[in-house]
Amino acid sequence: MPLRAADRPRRATDPRLIIGLTLVAASVAAVVGIVAANDDGVDVYAAPRALVAGELVTAADLELRTVGLGAEARHYLDPSTLDESGVIVARTVGAGELVPLAAVGDARGAQSTTVVVALATPLGATVRAGDTLDLWSAPAVEGGRFGAPSVIASSAQLVRTIAAEGVVATGEAGRVELLVPRRDVARILHAQANRDALSAVPAALAVAP
Repeated sequence: MPLRAADRPRRATDPRLIIGLTLVAASVAAVVGIVAANDDGVDVYAAPRALVAGELVTAADLELRTVGLGAEARHYLDPSTLDESGVIVARTVGAGELVPLAAVGDARGAQSTTVVVALATPLGATVRAGDTLDLWSAPAVEGGRFGAPSVIASSAQLVRTIAAEGVVATGEAGRVELLVPRRDVARILHAQANRDALSAVPAALAVAP
């Protein structure tokens, strides 16, 4: 008489099978965890078309991509390093390529540049980097005297003050780096070569904090 299904002895589950399944599940979970931990995708800009040197590009001209570059991401153009004025392409960037920071420059560079000047009078105590200044020049004349001052660069921007090193030249009240329109560079260099007395005056009163 054949045994009923309920009367048949049940086959014990092989412990090795359970261990194997557990190891597989653990391996899958570990891989997923590693991928998730290393998924440090960041947003950087890519060129949807070839960008040529001298071209002004803004965010509208570029394509935003999320890529996993890790620490290398700092070498590429991203939303934090691209303002509304855009950037000037310094060298060709191929279509589809990520845009390296080394391949672009400040859009102001086409119209502005920086110069270091020695001042005959100190800056005001309220002047800070980023403030707008007018650069005045009193032309040197015979006998160590100076003529009437006039503005040789308006709307210059203070980049930084430069700490004195070694012996400071007589009559020098400090050195500053200014961002100035390129059209004013010739006048500034002429004034420096002529040893004129230069002074930087705020274009507007600072707002008290």
